[in-house]
Amino acid sequence: MLKTGPAGTAVDLMRGLLAVMVLASHVIESARLIITDASVPPWLEAVFENGGFWVNGFFVLSGFCIHQAILSLRRKGGNFGSSYFLARVTRLYPLYLVALVLGILVSGWPGFRHFLSHLLMLQGITGVMPVIKPAWSLTYEAAYYVAWPLVLACCCWRPGRAFGVSLVGTLLLAGALFVAWKRFFMGDVHAPALPMALIAAQFPLWLGGALLAQCWEAWAPRARPWLLPASVFWIIGAYVAHVWLLGRHVPVSVLVLLGWLVLPGWLGLVLGSTRWPGLLALKPVAGWLGMLSYPLYILHQPLLDTVVAAVHARGMHLGFAEACVILGGFVMACMGCAGMPLEAWILRWRACLLKRRRNTTLGQRASCMAHEH
Repeated sequence: MLKTGPAGTAVDLMRGLLAVMVLASHVIESARLIITDASVPPWLEAVFENGGFWVNGFFVLSGFCIHQAILSLRRKGGNFGSSYFLARVTRLYPLYLVALVLGILVSGWPGFRHFLSHLLMLQGITGVMPVIKPAWSLTYEAAYYVAWPLVLACCCWRPGRAFGVSLVGTLLLAGALFVAWKRFFMGDVHAPALPMALIAAQFPLWLGGALLAQCWEAWAPRARPWLLPASVFWIIGAYVAHVWLLGRHVPVSVLVLLGWLVLPGWLGLVLGSTRWPGLLALKPVAGWLGMLSYPLYILHQPLLDTVVAAVHARGMHLGFAEACVILGGFVMACMGCAGMPLEAWILRWRACLLKRRRNTTLGQRASCMAHEH
């Protein structure tokens, strides 16, 4: 089984480590706001201050996991739409609402229009509250959650056709939006055309994960042990290229193209893990990291901002290393005491809710069949 085998362990490890890398990026950013008489090592900034690269990995894993869920729901039959969207809303929103409330407590009321845009998951287009800045990616996720099943339904649930239509359509849309951004908005980074173009441009990463889920039974037996280490080196090389390109201030379209080139590496990590049964020894660690990933990702920024505000309020003078230890330690302590227990509680609540709804639906179907006979 995928969830209990090496691939399931690999997915949990990836989710947790990606969240930790995003945290590292933001810890360095926050430490720069604290330090008074010390400078940040340039190499450290170059290596770690690139959280967006790791978010691409989240998109690939999301496509992989969500398409698996779609396939599972389709096999079970019944009302696909309501079951699917209830599962997505109950997974995405609870911790996000906690982060939104926490962000308001830390930074103040953002205004009704800004607050409403966050409730509607439009913050990635309209502008995200800096105190919960990782939430921009949830707008992308929400768009993909809606777009993919709609394309599948329009293509009569023929995955091959849906992948082709999605890929061609999203590339055309991304190209048109980038041109519009350049021509009509003069490349203004605050114009809504840019994030809309990026949402379309990142969709191929999500589709790559979905394609792996669709072809899993055919591809997994053909995987070779060398695929996993080769994928690790592929991603490291791409990250080095990413850092190098950022230092040369290349256009955003170049970074998007590089993101597409990294896709085989993300897929290879999951696919290649099937030939590494030794990964199962890391299952307890992977389970812990998997539970940590979402609360750490969505809740860490308001916690970092709280520490920055407290340090400034007390007039503390810290070095860079001290600031990083305090920032990272505070966030991880909060995750252990509150973030992960809250995530576990939400997942239990969600499982019970979905189970009750499934049982109700099955009962209604059985009642209808009895009346028909």
